[in-house]
Amino acid sequence: MTSNSELLIASSVVLATTVLYIRHKLSPNPIPGIPHRPITSILGDIPELSALKKQNLPVLPHFFEKYALEYGYIYQVLIGPKSMVVLSDVQEIEDILTRSRSKQLDVSDRRINAFGGIIPNGQITLKAGNQLWKKHRRLGGPSMSPSFLNRMSPRIASEAQGLVNYWRDKMAIVRQRGGTCFDVLLDLQMCTMDAITQIAFADQHSGIEETHEIIRDTVPEIDKYGGTTYPSIKGSVLHQAFNHHFNVLEGAFGVPGPFAKLYWQIAKVKPTFRRHDQVLQDSIKTRIEQARLRAANVDKTGGSNAADCILDMIVEKDIKEGGQQYTERELMDEMITYVFGGYDTTASGLAFGVKFLMNNPRVQLKLREELISYLSEPENRALTYDEVATGEKTPYLESVVNEILRCAFIAGSVGREAKEDITIGDRVIPKGTDILFLTGISGMRATKSWAASKSPQGSLKMAKGVWDDEGATEFIPERWLVDGPDGQKVFSSAAGYSIPFGLGPKSCFGQKLAQLELKIVLATLNLAFYFDKVPEELNGNGAIEVVTMKPQQCYVNLVEWEDYSRTS
Repeated sequence: MTSNSELLIASSVVLATTVLYIRHKLSPNPIPGIPHRPITSILGDIPELSALKKQNLPVLPHFFEKYALEYGYIYQVLIGPKSMVVLSDVQEIEDILTRSRSKQLDVSDRRINAFGGIIPNGQITLKAGNQLWKKHRRLGGPSMSPSFLNRMSPRIASEAQGLVNYWRDKMAIVRQRGGTCFDVLLDLQMCTMDAITQIAFADQHSGIEETHEIIRDTVPEIDKYGGTTYPSIKGSVLHQAFNHHFNVLEGAFGVPGPFAKLYWQIAKVKPTFRRHDQVLQDSIKTRIEQARLRAANVDKTGGSNAADCILDMIVEKDIKEGGQQYTERELMDEMITYVFGGYDTTASGLAFGVKFLMNNPRVQLKLREELISYLSEPENRALTYDEVATGEKTPYLESVVNEILRCAFIAGSVGREAKEDITIGDRVIPKGTDILFLTGISGMRATKSWAASKSPQGSLKMAKGVWDDEGATEFIPERWLVDGPDGQKVFSSAAGYSIPFGLGPKSCFGQKLAQLELKIVLATLNLAFYFDKVPEELNGNGAIEVVTMKPQQCYVNLVEWEDYSRTS
């Protein structure tokens, strides 16, 4: 009996010790000296983050930015036993990401696990020292050169004009059916999808044209405010496949790092995922095979087809370099990365841009005045690369686009992992810690009062100007204009801080293309239409977070400038 009792007691002690040990290992373990929220759960901050997800509230503004305002320029988020350091001082962010400390950082395992489920070989998933990442950057680099973008700009302009034609007819149909305005987010996604597939693959298929042909025979839904939507129109099969994968990817980011691989294993066995994934693979495999045949022919004849698209450029350079060429999967992942980056983020930027223009009539009028005054008959032709590439000819257009990117927070944060211990201010961040740089809110908060109150990080050199405190959070494109040598206003990127595309070696690779698309499409829309007010109930400020941020509501009420002139 005694031996049984002793065995029971010993077993209980072992079990209790094991439970305590596991609890200790799984419990939050904050980095000393860095503020954090009170620990009320073994899961740390996970319960609050999960609650926001269940309410479909974006975590960036409702959690990370909220607590940055409460705890200051540096604090930590407790994800179970791991800590994530959050930094919101723009000067410190710029110094870390662009100078010597950038070598102490790399892509976080969290991002690798999230993106790795779809594009394990894409440059967005790879660490900077990886040989495949270097190859992606080397072979794809010329796709962002001025000469290549100049050749691609007519394709963007053509898609922009196609969107104008579609919206002109769509607005007339909506009014005939009793509506007052219509939702445009899907339209903008189709437009940017058409543009990026033309640039990436020389693909001639147009989702906008396809939808334009069926819109008259499609029955819309009209709410009590006149807001019109077309739920049965979902875009092309390829567009639907990319959208589906984007939504699944968003779920992967919401899963704690160690469980992301399990998340993908479950996601990939679902019939819906498999169907959409097959569409992507078949579509891009076919294009790769065709590009390799074209490149082989060019190599045999010694001629050149002047790389009519990004895929042709990469394949031709890959063959010319010799050595180990891309596998089909490596090239496929990189091309999917191009499309991912080239359509959804740009469409989100355009959606926010449309809303900002609609809510700021003065900006619409001033932008149109500049375009008509400085360009030759822009209403009747496609805008060119030379006209919009820099702010030299169109400084206000440049200012409008930069202000959209400053205010929209489309990609409002940048994540990295410390490869070694790194010092931020007077704190030492241990190796292996995830660091989240709040690039969106930090640029908006870079005001004169902020500059005057800087403390631990105040020894860093101020690289740019700072914004006036008054109106710092408002949409005011004029903040980017400074006095030029001849007394005229010119655009200055150094007028103040804004980091919409990240910084350093792992910054957004396609940012020049994205900016070019934004300028050409927004200018084309501005020349065609006045964006009149929509009912307040359809003009909310809510946002949806699906990898990037996009407006929850994006309706337009289009008025031809001729009609606007008669009534104003």
